[in-house]
Amino acid sequence: MRAIDVLDRLRALDGGWVDEDDTVDTIKAGDPATGVDAVAVGWMSYGRALERAAELGCNVFVTHEPTYFDHWDDPDPDDRAAFALEAAAAKRRWIDDRGMVVLRCHDLWDRYPGQGVPDSWGRRLGFAGPDDVPASDEGFFRVYDLEERSARAVATQVARNVASLGQEAVQLVGPGDAPVSRVVVGTGAITPYERLVDEYDADLVVCSDDGFTYWRDGALAIDTGVPAVVVNHATSELAGIARLADRLDDDLDVPVHYIDQACAYELVEG
Repeated sequence: MRAIDVLDRLRALDGGWVDEDDTVDTIKAGDPATGVDAVAVGWMSYGRALERAAELGCNVFVTHEPTYFDHWDDPDPDDRAAFALEAAAAKRRWIDDRGMVVLRCHDLWDRYPGQGVPDSWGRRLGFAGPDDVPASDEGFFRVYDLEERSARAVATQVARNVASLGQEAVQLVGPGDAPVSRVVVGTGAITPYERLVDEYDADLVVCSDDGFTYWRDGALAIDTGVPAVVVNHATSELAGIARLADRLDDDLDVPVHYIDQACAYELVEG
């Protein structure tokens, strides 16, 4: 098996929602013809994650998020101004020196039903059962109708279910005593508060810190009385990436290792 075969296996899962002419799901470093010893799968290809993959004998790393600190992450160093950033150039040298191949699985897994990021996130939060049937397929979003409870109770449920992912607490913006029977859950950086409230008649929205603007969305949540629970971007996607590792482990005839990661920050009290 070659590295390009891993990417082809992922592309074969596409149900028509990935534009192959306009996608970040490409090889970011290395020779596509490289023979695969083992595959690592991680949410972010941090330097420490790549080092751990190498320790495990992996020469292919499947990442969900960028490697070179830019969403499009063009791998051509001659065409990428970002490689003027020493951190990006040094990471590229490290990868090249070890003959590692880095490929990205983002657009596919952010939309993949049942096992992808949105449904894995909803199940992680306890809003869905353990099966792979989506409660509602709204692209990047999921809608869950619950027995009525307070916004603070929903926030507590979210916090309880993300604690083991390294997130010590979540943020509740808006009235904690607001009654909630419909929750709309977004993932990653795509959590447009106003749209989710308007289009899906949400009582509460689960957003990420990369997709929620406090001066605007936070003010709306407070003034309209429709609260938001805000979590870290990584936290909202880790369950889905673990499932991606499981899927590749089932589909590939080489060892697959999940590189465990966590919330990107720690809370520090003064």
